[in-house]
Amino acid sequence: MPLKNMAYSPANSITAVTEGVYEINYYSNVSVALGTTVTLAVRRNGVAIPQATIARALSVGVGSLYNGSFLIELNAGDVIDMAVSALLAVGLTLGSGVNTTLTVKKIDN
Repeated sequence: MPLKNMAYSPANSITAVTEGVYEINYYSNVSVALGTTVTLAVRRNGVAIPQATIARALSVGVGSLYNGSFLIELNAGDVIDMAVSALLAVGLTLGSGVNTTLTVKKIDN
């Protein structure tokens, strides 16, 4: 996807170069090797964004989709990433094909 007003640094993240209102879309397809609660969160500067945090109890081998879209005001230098956590140490498997996406699009100043 074209890069404008964003940077891909640090690794595995997207950094806003200019402040403004952004639309963030996220998607992930995961399954677990052990039944437990798995949380996926879109984070801003390492802190989970409440409207983009989803926790689900997953069964062994059953895929679960985590997805959503929201608007947020970002400051220049804000770093956006995704993080997955679980209540138990567990093997996490990504779905086949496109298994995780994160898009950040500036829509207003």
